[in-house]
Amino acid sequence: MRPDSVDKIVVQYFGAVTAQRFEYRGVVHDVPRLTVSPGLLRGYTCPAGCGGCCPRFSLDYLPTETRPDGTTPRMIDFNGYQVEIFSDLQDDHRSDRCRNLMPDGRCGIHPVRPFSCDFELIRFMARPGTAHMNQRLFSRGWNMKRTDGGRGAKCEMLPADPSTVADVIRKLGRLAEWADHFGISTRTGLIVDWVEKIKDDPMSADNLVLPGRSR
Repeated sequence: MRPDSVDKIVVQYFGAVTAQRFEYRGVVHDVPRLTVSPGLLRGYTCPAGCGGCCPRFSLDYLPTETRPDGTTPRMIDFNGYQVEIFSDLQDDHRSDRCRNLMPDGRCGIHPVRPFSCDFELIRFMARPGTAHMNQRLFSRGWNMKRTDGGRGAKCEMLPADPSTVADVIRKLGRLAEWADHFGISTRTGLIVDWVEKIKDDPMSADNLVLPGRSR
């Protein structure tokens, strides 16, 4: 069965930046202590002949987002109510690769890529009550299967510059739109404010630390 990307969006993304308690799939998520690294502002390369991060999983969009043909509406049970999104569940094929992955390792729908793809390589490390937000390579990238027949993701990290900072802010904006659609408040605005303050010299900045809370 293909992974459902909504699980990652809700548990990892919302779970780290939320400003309120919520419930998903029977699990209650409290507001964690969130540490954000200045490394968040870095960029990365995406060489041809890779596609290592493109296995078969659900491709998900808000109703207001531009999306490719083949997506259909579905309801997500979240925090006691139903939320509509549009998805290509990729249930009509059995390849272990995304249907939109081209032989050269490029994405056939890149201009309208789903949120879970667009948000990479922003990563979260979480333990009970705490979360850490950064931009870094895949922890198991060495084992990813490439379209050129080899193993190991080809992406590399790049130093922060104005274009990478702008892209991080854009991605955080999309995260805020998703959270708003699901009806929860987040600390995304605080992260964006911090990014704006440190963007000229991020590598000399301290981590942003946002306290957690439970009730």
